[in-house]
Amino acid sequence: MSYKKEISDITEHKLIDNDVIFNYLETPLENLCNPLFLYYKQLIENNSDLYNIDPNFFFYKNERTVNAKAYIKGKSTLVSINIGTINKLKNTFLDNEKLTEKIFGEPIQKLNEILIEKNSSVMEFMYNSAIIFLMNHEIGHLIQNNGEELDKSFNESIQESEEFNIENHIYEVDADIFASMKLTQDIHQIWQKFDNEYKTDGFLCDLISLATSAIGVFKFFNLNAENEIYYKEKSHPHVAIRYILINESMVDYISHVRKSEISEEFKNSMMSNSFSMIDNLNKFHKDSFFEDFTKICNENSEDISGYGMLLIKEITKNEKCAYYKMKALEK
Repeated sequence: MSYKKEISDITEHKLIDNDVIFNYLETPLENLCNPLFLYYKQLIENNSDLYNIDPNFFFYKNERTVNAKAYIKGKSTLVSINIGTINKLKNTFLDNEKLTEKIFGEPIQKLNEILIEKNSSVMEFMYNSAIIFLMNHEIGHLIQNNGEELDKSFNESIQESEEFNIENHIYEVDADIFASMKLTQDIHQIWQKFDNEYKTDGFLCDLISLATSAIGVFKFFNLNAENEIYYKEKSHPHVAIRYILINESMVDYISHVRKSEISEEFKNSMMSNSFSMIDNLNKFHKDSFFEDFTKICNENSEDISGYGMLLIKEITKNEKCAYYKMKALEK
């Protein structure tokens, strides 16, 4: 399993032009890119019964913009992440390790110490959470179109030229929820490896809050989000709607995984902590445009909730949805 062979197979089958592919080998980004490539390939292999998207390929796209993409090319499927995405998330998280205490305050410091003992950190955890979510989101789109032999692609960024279609919003939120569930499974596994004295609901809730805020940072800062919330417009739902549904999905799913051992107090705490972290990160990020994200969501809570419930209702009964297929396998 090597990236060199992966990109060779992609070009040999004429799926993607060679000059579009970023070859990270023997570059300063190799130490960041290669573990993620290996993670992706293992992810596909370990979930072959669910994904059923073989042959599948992964590559980094040689573009500086922030985006990711899923492709269907005849019988083959691919996922790409722009190298600009890796650089942006690196700049946002990995390059700001020293700001951890200043951004998050004392409660997260013990968690940071625990992660450092495991050769990680809070910022590295957030960086990986955003990337793993993004990978699974794109896989979700491939699952939605499983078995369709056609040429099709799905961008993570908003397509201004594309007219509103409720199905597009349904499938975007479905891919978000699927990615939320898969990421939550990973987080639970990380937490289970903590020493018993640290294997508390409090630390688990903090991990979930950090992950959801990392996803929010990626979506708000890097995907040309709009300050004014909209509903039945554009190719993708507004990021605030998506963020709230992602947050709710991760909180609900960790409760499901833990067989409802997490109290309502902790569930509420996960939601509120995620919003608090987003607002704190806003203050330290030069690309921020939400002055008070929590306030904006509270002011629009009724409309956001109503539209979110509409989309969720459609997802739970749509057999094409990745969420529907994942829940069917869990039964």
